[in-house]
Amino acid sequence: MKKESKLLKILEYLEANEAKETREYYVPSLWLGQEQGPSHPVKTNPMTFFKNAIKEITAPTDKNVNYNHSLSKLRNDVHGNGGDWTYFSSFYNLFPRLTAAYDHDNDGHVGSGHRMDITSSDNGFRETGTLLKCIAMLKYIRDLGCNTVYMLPITSIGEDGNRGDLGSPYAIKDQYQIDPNLADPLVPFTVEEQFEAFVEAAHMMGMRVIMEFVLRTSSLGGDWVTSNPEWFYWIDRKRAHEYHSPEFPAHELAEIKKIPDGGGFHFAPSQEYRSLFKKPPTPEQIKVEDGKFVAYTDEGELIIPGAFADWPPDDIQPAWSDVTYLRMYNFPYDHTPNDYNYIAYDTIRYYNPELAQPPHINRPLWDKINGVIPHYQKFGIDGVMIDMGHALPQQLMEEIINKARNNDPDFAFCEENFDVTQQSRDKGFNAVLGHEWRVTAREKRDGLQRIVQDSNEYLALPYYGTPETHNTPRAMMRGGEPHCKVSYVLNKFLPNSIPFIHQGFELLEEWPVNTGLNFLQSETDYYSQQRLPLFFKSGLRWNNDHNLIGYIKYINNIYNHFGWMLNNEHLRGNDSSMTIHYPDTEYESVIAFERFDPWHPDHSILVIANTDWNNSQDFYLNIPGTNNGTYWDFLGQKEYSFVDNWMSATLEAGQCLIIEIKKII
Repeated sequence: MKKESKLLKILEYLEANEAKETREYYVPSLWLGQEQGPSHPVKTNPMTFFKNAIKEITAPTDKNVNYNHSLSKLRNDVHGNGGDWTYFSSFYNLFPRLTAAYDHDNDGHVGSGHRMDITSSDNGFRETGTLLKCIAMLKYIRDLGCNTVYMLPITSIGEDGNRGDLGSPYAIKDQYQIDPNLADPLVPFTVEEQFEAFVEAAHMMGMRVIMEFVLRTSSLGGDWVTSNPEWFYWIDRKRAHEYHSPEFPAHELAEIKKIPDGGGFHFAPSQEYRSLFKKPPTPEQIKVEDGKFVAYTDEGELIIPGAFADWPPDDIQPAWSDVTYLRMYNFPYDHTPNDYNYIAYDTIRYYNPELAQPPHINRPLWDKINGVIPHYQKFGIDGVMIDMGHALPQQLMEEIINKARNNDPDFAFCEENFDVTQQSRDKGFNAVLGHEWRVTAREKRDGLQRIVQDSNEYLALPYYGTPETHNTPRAMMRGGEPHCKVSYVLNKFLPNSIPFIHQGFELLEEWPVNTGLNFLQSETDYYSQQRLPLFFKSGLRWNNDHNLIGYIKYINNIYNHFGWMLNNEHLRGNDSSMTIHYPDTEYESVIAFERFDPWHPDHSILVIANTDWNNSQDFYLNIPGTNNGTYWDFLGQKEYSFVDNWMSATLEAGQCLIIEIKKII
């Protein structure tokens, strides 16, 4: 018997109650298809708005198909060794409660400051983002050229120590529960039912869904604390003021820092530091005091300490207030000396070989973690991004991947990693996040040139092509609109890049989501005092005078026109399908490369970009085989001439050319 469609049930409810709804409900004009010009609020009946959005999604689909299976299962596909559909993807990064947030009553702010539910307006609409609103936004996302939605964590959020008025999505209360605030009260369906409808809707539109998971940490107030306190580290409450990340002498630090490269030596923290940590209590010994877990044991009063930056071991950040590390190995407490029942680099990232032995595996915890992804595969998700996956025990990561791929052979795994390595491929990953933005973030011209050069070499797997993430400065902060435009063009046309739009990038958003990575100290000091969206209710600048939506769509149209050359299974990720050119220019700010089918190198797409965000640049470029031809720039809509294989032109700040070349060889 076919599974009941939650999306169609929601549609039935909307149709039945449309005439009863009398409240005014505003949505941004951009959600309704506007591309150019100032965007603005549009008044609508909310039931009508969502009804029309869902009817457009469901109209062309087969009602006898259960769309709560992965798209690969629905199509009976397996790409590569499984999950390599990432090569053919374009991602949109969705932080649901922020991306889909809007001032629906048009009173000038999102939510309320005086209601019991601060996420809602005075007339009862949830103005922070919801999964129902995410469903309505799918057409907007697809029209941007994206075929995969990558969701930041949507699991329930703990309250102990949480920052801001909503808390961080990374302070996870229960990995198996979705944040109830993501349910839209406009319809009487649970948050799980609304998520099921969201995945179903995405698949109906031919789009995939990737979820991000953080599998090595928990909220200080997580549900697992009372059921399994032995999965956590505990310290003496009376000495909590002494707690911090462990400190090591200089000679030990020097050896410790060699461990990631396969050398060095493991050192334990001082005995004084280790003495802070105590044997976990029993569930019966745990009480709740002022919203915090406290255990009363024979060793005294115990609490769970916060996590801290796990690398490098001399990182100066203070302990975090809202999350703690899970205790992956259960080293015996009667062992002398008691070297591993503490939080340090060799217990939570670079596991000491003596600790990381099968007898010490915290097997019930591992089994619980192993079940997280299969739980969400029941909704039909297509893949996951594992936050700090390389910092999980290797055996655990293998178990996680194998279990998920037993359910779905084409299930994709993406990894947070600054480098693109064969090791990631060997572990079973299909893409990495962290490479492009890290290289281009501060190096500007040199960083962009390095990204182009990297794509001219063999890369074992693709990387997320984005100059920004929720943890980095916005591209607009670093180079303004020219930087955004050049970055999008390069990330669209390079063979190893997965074009990735971080929500708000297309709106030329300048305000960062968080300050986790690559901020200057002065920027960190400033933004740490602000209401950042990772922790506070907030919204994007959906009402704005100017955006990149039309530009992004135009670039996508050019790319799709040459899809036969750029995006078939032989050319995505193929380092032999491009040639780099180094134009002559006074400031070396112009970069260029050709993309082509290696079997037909006489026909190519030439991409030229000025990476100077402030000044125009003259350049000279030699392309053998162009002779004295005249060629068309699809982006600027004009012709450029070559004379004896040489082209000369002037590029404005951040200008790109996309030229079709047919050579005489």
